[in-house]
Order: sequence, then C-alpha cells, then structure tokens
Amino acid sequence: MSPTPPARPSRPPQTSSVRRWRRRAALLLSLTAMIDVPAPCRAQNLAPSPDGAAAPAPQSQAPADTGSYCGRMLGAWFYCEAPSPDAAPKPADPPLHVETPPEIAELEAYQKQLDEAGKVASWNPTTENVERYMRLQRVSMDKSGLFSDLWRRVVWNNPDLDYTLQRPTGSVAKNEFDSERQSDRDLFLRSVSADIGVFYIYSGTCGPCRVASPIIKEFSDRYGVPVKVISTDGSANPVFGQTLPDRGQLKAWGIEHQVTPALLIFQSPTPVGADGRADKRIIATVEGRTLQLRPCEQARGCLTYLGAGVMSVEDIAERFFVLLSKDPGADY
Repeated sequence: MSPTPPARPSRPPQTSSVRRWRRRAALLLSLTAMIDVPAPCRAQNLAPSPDGAAAPAPQSQAPADTGSYCGRMLGAWFYCEAPSPDAAPKPADPPLHVETPPEIAELEAYQKQLDEAGKVASWNPTTENVERYMRLQRVSMDKSGLFSDLWRRVVWNNPDLDYTLQRPTGSVAKNEFDSERQSDRDLFLRSVSADIGVFYIYSGTCGPCRVASPIIKEFSDRYGVPVKVISTDGSANPVFGQTLPDRGQLKAWGIEHQVTPALLIFQSPTPVGADGRADKRIIATVEGRTLQLRPCEQARGCLTYLGAGVMSVEDIAERFFVLLSKDPGADY
C-alpha cells in the first residue's frame, strides 16, 4: 500500500486588500517597463515573491556612493542623471599674491596723516594743529625737492632722456632751433606751392576779415601759394578783388560752422606710380635733412581745415608746414 501523500495545505482566501495590492504592483511593473531607467540610478527592482506578490529583490553590489550625487537616499522609483565627468568643477586657480612695496604703505600712511592734520587745522586752527600740519607738509616739500634734483642729474647722465635735445628750451639753443626750422619750412612751402592752395572763407560784414585779408595776401606772395576767396555773402574782397560766392560748396565740404575768416588747405592728388602706390615727394634741406609731402589719395584732391580767426604769416606758414609734412607726435 503506497503511502498517502501529505495533504496540500489549502490557500487562504484572498482578501480584497491583497487583490488591490497585486493590481497596483502589476500596474507599476508595466509602467516601469515603458521607462528606460538608468541602472545605477534605480535603488530597487521589484521581483515576484514565491507567493506571487511583488517584493523587493536583493540589490546588486554597487559602489557605496551610488546615490550620492542625488543628494539623498534613492527611493523605489526615483532616478536622476549622473553628472558627466566633464561637468565636474575645475579647481580654482590660486589667487596671485602681489607683494606691495613698503614705500607704498608708507606713502599711504603719510597721506592719511597729512589729510587728517589739514582737516583738523582748518576746522580747529590752533597753534599746535597748524604747526603739526606745516611740519607734515614740509616732509612732502623735502621729498619733492630731492626728486627734482635727482631728475636733472639722471637727465644729465643719460642724453637719450634729455627732451631739450629734441626741443631746446635754452635761449641760445632755441634760437638756433627756430632758425633751422624756419629755413626748412620756407624751403618746403616754396617747393610744394604748385601742389597746394588756400581757400579763404570771407564775409563782407566781417570786421576781422579786413585785418586778415592783407596778411593772407602777404603769405601768398611770400611762398607762391595761390588763394581762392569764397564769400559767404557774395561781397567782393578789396584786397583780392574777385571772389567766389558760396553756393553750398562749404556745406558739401562738411563745413557746417561758417566762421570767418577761415582758411582751408587744398592739395592736388598725388600721382600714382607703376606699383599702384602714391609717389613720394621728398624735399631735401640744406643741412641734409629730408622732408616728405603728405600724400593725397583722393581723386579730386584733399581739403584740410587749417584754422579760423586772424593769424600772422608765421602762424599760417607753421600750420601749413606741420599739417603737410609732420606725422602726429613727431615734434614732441
């Protein structure tokens, strides 16, 4: 007689709460299958238990800091994107340490004392307060005197730092410099007179124009520079005779302020060489120096505003010389 198998224990009847839990677990599993959850970011996976209910499955071995970048422990269905290695903050460069010279600290402390002493002395002018301010001020005067003395000694020992060799200030050297410059200027203006001219803006009702007209005529006769008179009101000029009435050409030239008397330099276009560049006009001086006429690359000529008001012949000639032969900063 074969042994009777043990009776299978009867399954307890499912309650409504158990059925609801199973339906919820099945729904969650279906939703999870539709979402691609990164494996390192999901803390738990649900696996069916022997009795058919969903239960937490054992977690795989993972690094201890799996969820550290999320800022908290990860729940059953929580996930976040792991930071890219490139997004890690770079260590900041250490701040540069610039050592301040002790003289700067001493100067700032002295300036503070001097400022405070001056305020105290002016607000409460007692003998003691004024004397303290004067003694502090004397320190600055002594420093300035020492600086000035050392400055001239350094200049004497270093000719390349001596600016007076370029622009003399002493009476003897200055007279020689002025004589050479005037000689260069006169030679330059007479050499380029055929390439330049003057537009003289004039008005018959302008009092200073009556003084400026004979001066401009003398300049023209001395250097051979032609002059064209433009009358803003159409009146004749007693020194030059015929004038050209302004019919809008001044505005077309960009001269909005029609101040009289005024002078404009006209320069003819510079011829272009075979290489396509403007030819250089070189003028040699008696002492062997060379001067170059500023090139004009405009096809119809170049206009330069020279100045307004009554000017002497020497002043007009000097402005011509500087504007047509000197680069900015060359004289200084």
